[in-house]
Amino acid sequence: MTNRSAYALMALLCFSSPALAQNSVIRGKVRASDGATVNNAIVELREVSGAVVEQILTKTDGDFTFLRVGPGEYEIRVTMAGYRPAREIVQIRGSLRPNAAQVTGETVNVEISLDPNIEHNLGPPGISFVQDVPKPARAAYERGMAKIREGKVEEGIVLLREATSQYNEYFDAHFALGSNYYRLGRDAEALEALERARQINDRGAAVYYTFGMIMMRQQKFRTAEYAFGKAAELEDTNVGAHFNHAVCLIEMAVRNHDKSQSKDILVQADRELDRSWELSGKRLSTVFFQRARVFQERGDREAAARELEAYLKAEPGVKNAPAIKEAIRKLREKK
Repeated sequence: MTNRSAYALMALLCFSSPALAQNSVIRGKVRASDGATVNNAIVELREVSGAVVEQILTKTDGDFTFLRVGPGEYEIRVTMAGYRPAREIVQIRGSLRPNAAQVTGETVNVEISLDPNIEHNLGPPGISFVQDVPKPARAAYERGMAKIREGKVEEGIVLLREATSQYNEYFDAHFALGSNYYRLGRDAEALEALERARQINDRGAAVYYTFGMIMMRQQKFRTAEYAFGKAAELEDTNVGAHFNHAVCLIEMAVRNHDKSQSKDILVQADRELDRSWELSGKRLSTVFFQRARVFQERGDREAAARELEAYLKAEPGVKNAPAIKEAIRKLREKK
């Protein structure tokens, strides 16, 4: 087993994701223990096996929505700098109507409370951008966000577009459009809305973060690296920005044929993985997986195997555990 073929197996594991029937909605709100809403928290939807289905950020008033979720049991994980991670189990049942070809979807509401982490300095829950918005535009925006929270995303988008037509400098409306277009997979429209939001407020970390998520989905890692790096610079306590910045740096190193440059890029990736690990309260287990990729690229196969073992220890129920065990075995094979 060559170094590259072992890496190919790990890369396949990294970008594999489960397919789900798309007909139910999970909507929720994240609050601090004092009742204050928490914006820009990282919310992950996972299968109970540990496989990540989707990752988003909380928006205005701590809201989040997962669309087109299939029947089954899921875990919602929330992380935010300055708070202890929180988890919630959600059951999507659905129902099969007589003579129906598909399971009928349902909407599940959940509220998650975060307790302060006294071991870390509390950072701001997000970056605020205050505007004096005309009342008609604000009313359209609020109606649009309400529709989105109800799972009626297309109707919400229409109202958000009405808000931007009423007031074209409306940052929140443009950003909300970009975020929801991204979640629907309409990348071109998402990028257009996010760019308009950036023109209005170029200090919004969440704008760069969402842009990075689109570029990562398109496997444009160099552009995504810049976006996540900017997001991390603007909001240094954002776990997701640092972690995804590291992932993009690793992808760039893998694709770089200049060994000296690749070495330097991996040093940066190491720093970002360390930062996301500390910010998560040493609970972001996927850091082990990405560290394994760093060691693999450096040719340290034993260290890579140890990191994968640490990942499996932290996530014993992960869906692709057999494939990871096989990767560990191949890493330890004698050449």
